[in-house]
Amino acid sequence: MDVRRFGLSIATALGLTASLIAQAPTGIRRTPDGKPDLSGVWQTGGISLTGTQANVVPAQATPAAAPGGQGRGAAPTGEYAALPTQPSLQPWAAEKVKTLTNKDDPTVNCLLPGVPRVIGMPMPFEIVQTPKQIVFLYEAFRAFRIIPTDGRKQPGEALPSFMGDSTGHWEGDTLVVDVKNFNGKIWGPGNMRVTSDAFHVVERYTPKGDTVAYEARIEDPKVLTGPFVYRTTMLRPPETRVAEYECLENNVDVPHLVGPG
Repeated sequence: MDVRRFGLSIATALGLTASLIAQAPTGIRRTPDGKPDLSGVWQTGGISLTGTQANVVPAQATPAAAPGGQGRGAAPTGEYAALPTQPSLQPWAAEKVKTLTNKDDPTVNCLLPGVPRVIGMPMPFEIVQTPKQIVFLYEAFRAFRIIPTDGRKQPGEALPSFMGDSTGHWEGDTLVVDVKNFNGKIWGPGNMRVTSDAFHVVERYTPKGDTVAYEARIEDPKVLTGPFVYRTTMLRPPETRVAEYECLENNVDVPHLVGPG
């Protein structure tokens, strides 16, 4: 027996076994390097995903916890009934919120919605995944995020922004994205119509078959009394692609926008 060939055969068999285990049937699509494949078009709410029921709010659900939050057209599902009703605001922030209406929503003036609010917008977004980074291309407000996943930090200037700076890593099959360096001008989920430059989000994207469970843990010690967790589910919309979005063209009557949000 050729011991070298025998040893090589064992190593090959072990490698093949490990590969098969890594790609065992779990209902999760995987990339060649074994990571969950998140690439493709996704959506969490809106008419193009759920049809005419998109704006129907189930009686047991909490509208403020719905994807998209304040009046963005996406309806909550039953799972929202189990979530905390609202982020817990510090007294000064709670008082300020009472003075704000939809007219004060930054997105009404075509400003970027920030994270995690952009995930809940009732439009699709596309994920482009490579071994070193993941790119999110949102139809809403033409927003995009380039997220390193290989240990690098965002290069270049680190100026505060509406979408913040994102860096990612994998924890098993979960993509974890740390987002910070916000400008304090965005709205958060639910009644969180006030944020500060200390706004900090940790997102978790966990594949569940052909869906993705999304969770965002939000901290803002200048505004909140404690952390708040926002959850939704990413689905693959049928025959939908990311299309052109022009906010200014459609916001033709902002002065007459009414409603508390």
